[in-house]
Amino acid sequence: MRGHAVGFAIVWLLAQSAQSQEPVETAGDDSTWLDASHEYIVDNADDIAKWMDDFFGVARAEEEAPYSTLRLRLEQEWDEIEGWESGVKLRGKVHLPRLNKRLSLLFSDDDDRTGSDDLLIDRQDSPNDVALQYTARERKHYRLDFKVGIRSSLHPKASVRYRYEYPLRETLIGRFSEEILYRGDDGFGSRTRLEFDRILSTDKVVQWYNRLDWEEEEAGLSWNTGISLNRRLSNKRALSYYVAASGDTKPDYFTTSYGLGMRYRQNIYKHWLFAEVQPSYHWRRADFEDDREGAATILFRIEAVFTRDRD
Repeated sequence: MRGHAVGFAIVWLLAQSAQSQEPVETAGDDSTWLDASHEYIVDNADDIAKWMDDFFGVARAEEEAPYSTLRLRLEQEWDEIEGWESGVKLRGKVHLPRLNKRLSLLFSDDDDRTGSDDLLIDRQDSPNDVALQYTARERKHYRLDFKVGIRSSLHPKASVRYRYEYPLRETLIGRFSEEILYRGDDGFGSRTRLEFDRILSTDKVVQWYNRLDWEEEEAGLSWNTGISLNRRLSNKRALSYYVAASGDTKPDYFTTSYGLGMRYRQNIYKHWLFAEVQPSYHWRRADFEDDREGAATILFRIEAVFTRDRD
């Protein structure tokens, strides 16, 4: 399995490198005008998709952004089975231009949870612990990053990640990423991501997110898929409806969790302060032999977001 994952990543890198050598345009004025019109529509569609990612704080988009970010979250969650749970979380990215303009520091103290966050879109590619990220190459449609760091267990980790993004249609954006990683206590692993953003209007986006993870020390694969309808209510408010599921392939193929929910987020008082509420319902089981349990949850969150341009 490890050989297949590495081979797949290498083949993909070679294929996209070949595709990046685009032919020189020789068309006339009409073709140039059509290309410019198409580019304008695609850019505007991309704008609303990026706005949604930024507003909801998608970790994947944050890691690739050309600015430093610090997110401090105060959370209070109620689960019908587990009861009340509260916590403080810190996540951030800091550019290090004095060392290298391509270098940044990623850190997070987010812990793995079995509650509603397992199904939320904002869990995409969330950074683990502390890592230095070096952007080896970045172009309009693709990006290559290397990471080295230390986990909370004090074991080293390293990874290489390739991401390719392309407008499949004027209102449909496709995104693929493959990450090959090594962790000192768990061995090799891979993370495969496939995402689609379908632009419905200037204020509505449908996002379909798929994840496939493999670890050397674990049998089989773990997977997650989710679809959300995100709506911008104003420049300070947004609403998201989602359904999602996750599961494993071995020792038996089964769905560990599936559910649906809603996420409302609003900017309050200051431009850097946000409030969220996330009611949801989940059907979960940890092992194949377990009975599935349904549970309602609701998550309240206050988040302070501080950003700074690279310059």
